[in-house]
Amino acid sequence: MAPPNFNVTNARQKLATLRTGTADPVSVGAEDLPPHYDPAEVLSHGSHLLKTASFGDIERFAVLEQVFVAALDTGNIDIAKTHLATIEKRFPFKSSVRVQRLYGLLKEAEGDFDKAIEIYQTALEQDEINVLTHKRLVAVLSSQGKRTEAIERLVTYVDAFMQDVEAWAELASLYIGESMYQQAAFCFEELLLLRPQNHLYHIRYADLLYTLGKLDLAVKYYCSGLELCKDNLRALYGLRLASSALLDQRSKQRPSGKGSKGTSSVVSDNKNQDVEPVEEGTLVALQKLSGDRLSALYEKQGKEGATLALVAKGWLQCQE
Repeated sequence: MAPPNFNVTNARQKLATLRTGTADPVSVGAEDLPPHYDPAEVLSHGSHLLKTASFGDIERFAVLEQVFVAALDTGNIDIAKTHLATIEKRFPFKSSVRVQRLYGLLKEAEGDFDKAIEIYQTALEQDEINVLTHKRLVAVLSSQGKRTEAIERLVTYVDAFMQDVEAWAELASLYIGESMYQQAAFCFEELLLLRPQNHLYHIRYADLLYTLGKLDLAVKYYCSGLELCKDNLRALYGLRLASSALLDQRSKQRPSGKGSKGTSSVVSDNKNQDVEPVEEGTLVALQKLSGDRLSALYEKQGKEGATLALVAKGWLQCQE
């Protein structure tokens, strides 16, 4: 039985849209952008299309693969096995890295993660630059707590695919999970080169700099994050903490020297980076500005933000 409101043309267009990640505004309408993946719908419509529609060889196997993945996503393992067997008749396991990756997905769905890892590793021996297989292997290793192996794999991957933003972000996350903050900071430096307009990367990088004690640089990147996304709460809190910590640090160092020596020692403490220190007057202004903006943002929320505003003001007073 066909799914409700089933239309062959629309169903084929929908599946094609999901395969490419784009949609044709003329045929599907601008309201359908971006395409939405519903595995149950893909399984239902795709299964009916395979039974009733006439496909060319390329499209037929593309739909089979889509329905296979949708079956895994909906927990229909037996249906997935049936479609994978059909695919393997045309593309033998030993000669097709793509089919090997599909078997890896099946083993993941069955909970046999060691076998999935083995399959992915074998596939990469045949095709060491297969992007999707690399990412699946890293995902499985990470999910199984094998972070060190996942990091090693990702380092090898980004050496070959240096423009992959998603991979750099995942590598940074893995490093942070292992408290390897210096290495994570390097990943965010690469991300900033690739996506300089993404305010989240500026703020995450500033967080790492703050953790590493590089306070002058952290202040500057919190500011650059706020330039890209005004009134971002995380950046405002970070700016308040970093500027307060830097002022406190300089006040403690002041008795040991006069003039600008305290400022110079801060730069020295920050791993001897060639960073121009933020002037004390600027720090005081940034400290006040971030505090004022935080209070104002919570007060804007009216009754819902009243309690939060009181908490924020109490916290800000403790920072002074």
